[in-house]
Amino acid sequence: MTEKGEVLKEMAEYAFGSIESACEGLTEKELDWRPVPESNNARWILNHLARLTNQSLPRIIKGDQSYNPEGWPEDYRDQTYTMEKMMADINAGKGTVLEGLEKLTSADLEAEIPLWRGTRQRKVGVYAYIGELINHKGQIAMLRGNIKRRREKDPDFLK
Repeated sequence: MTEKGEVLKEMAEYAFGSIESACEGLTEKELDWRPVPESNNARWILNHLARLTNQSLPRIIKGDQSYNPEGWPEDYRDQTYTMEKMMADINAGKGTVLEGLEKLTSADLEAEIPLWRGTRQRKVGVYAYIGELINHKGQIAMLRGNIKRRREKDPDFLK
């Protein structure tokens, strides 16, 4: 593994660990709560992260824009899954991502690949999607913080 690949793998490991920590103990009611009707809830965010880790990141790492894990449902985005199911899917994708990052050479990271209606260096897509993992973890943490503060005023909130 190259030094760049090692740093990317460590960053991805950190991101996945922080997602797991942010979700620890979430209830079904908390998963579905939104501070305003227009916002995403934690369930939507986890569904998005499951797709990102199983489709988007592996597609960039593998250089195969049509990649899907075996048995991956085409309508995943439209389904309502339990937290356990989505976390299991995120963990499965995590394995694929970390294994793929280990195999990337410096030349692989610098290679131009089809990405976002054009071509970009593979590393740009990897950086962006690892960043997205961290960004969405922050959204879940924000939702949890809002729930905690509301419970300080109303102990029965979302009970």
